[in-house]
Amino acid sequence: MSVSKQSAAPDSGSNSASESSGTKVLISLAAAVIVLFGLSRISSIVGPVFLALILTICVYPLKQRLIARGVPAVLATMSTIVALYAVIAALVASVWVSAVQLTLLLPQFAPQITLLSNDLRVFLHDSLGIGDDQVRAIVEAVDLRVLLDTAYGLLGSAMNIGSGTVFLLLLLMFMSVDATYYPTILAVVQKKRAPVVEALTNFAKLSRSFMVMTTVFGAIVAALNLGLLLVLGVPGAGLWALLSFVCGFIPFIGFWISLVPAAIMALLAGGLPTFIAVVAFYGVINSLIQSIIQPKFVSGSVNLNMTLTFLSVIFWSALLGPLGALMAVPLSLFARAILVDSHPQAAWLRPFIGDVNDAKKMLAEQRAAAKAAKPKAVQPKP
Repeated sequence: MSVSKQSAAPDSGSNSASESSGTKVLISLAAAVIVLFGLSRISSIVGPVFLALILTICVYPLKQRLIARGVPAVLATMSTIVALYAVIAALVASVWVSAVQLTLLLPQFAPQITLLSNDLRVFLHDSLGIGDDQVRAIVEAVDLRVLLDTAYGLLGSAMNIGSGTVFLLLLLMFMSVDATYYPTILAVVQKKRAPVVEALTNFAKLSRSFMVMTTVFGAIVAALNLGLLLVLGVPGAGLWALLSFVCGFIPFIGFWISLVPAAIMALLAGGLPTFIAVVAFYGVINSLIQSIIQPKFVSGSVNLNMTLTFLSVIFWSALLGPLGALMAVPLSLFARAILVDSHPQAAWLRPFIGDVNDAKKMLAEQRAAAKAAKPKAVQPKP
């Protein structure tokens, strides 16, 4: 009887421990849902704030170099602010010019769009046997009025970014001024919260590396695309090149976003040969530069696996809109720094979210051991 009581005690303890763990998981998930819902409600604030933070991180080395060369801190701060404002001004001007160009460009191809719609209707209905309702819905998607509404919506958005731009510019100015004190603040915090400081420092390093190298290679891809489109005579070549540059910050999905409008315009302006040339060139350039060359030049991997990177684009774009898609990788790096890297007890999660350095070493060791264990073939004596 006493034995049964003694054996029951550990079982009840394990059950209570498992129930406690399950309760903690549920509470954590509920808290995460509440936080994410709150972020989505203030996405118009969160997005610009994080963009300003990333831009400030990217230009901070410029300020450090100026101070190291004897430039007064005030002038160094002003120089970084001017550099940031120049970047924002160039981006806003590009969006404005592109929106105006698109609204002027589409009406010129009204006959081609109508002909393409008719050919598409015949192909879908007669060749594929799709019903009239489905065909009508597909054809309406390439209607000139729909494209014009999209273009005018883009132009309206470009006209209404004034307040958001002012908010972003003020954020950049304040963050650039406050950045002077960040090293001192981190040094003080590191005495009591060393893992937190290390995680935030690593986040800044990886985010800067990702943004700078993506900008460089995105500019190269855009220049090559611009040269091709100009040679082929595709209208709006500058617009599509700018789109490919911006979409270079969106992993996996950005390439298709930049390819589709350029390929459609090539089809309307030059026919099937021009269409094939644009698709083939975009595919080769994207695969060669952004998938093979670019990763080799990035100083330090972001340690996010492909699945998590793809889901990051979907998740952050749904939560924060277009800025979430553009900032998906830095946002995921920040979330990992806060939730995982700052807590040594959560280090076991890193291999599951992309940090496979230890796994690669173990795999190399296993392959070397397996190769060494293979019996060597006995060569026959002459």
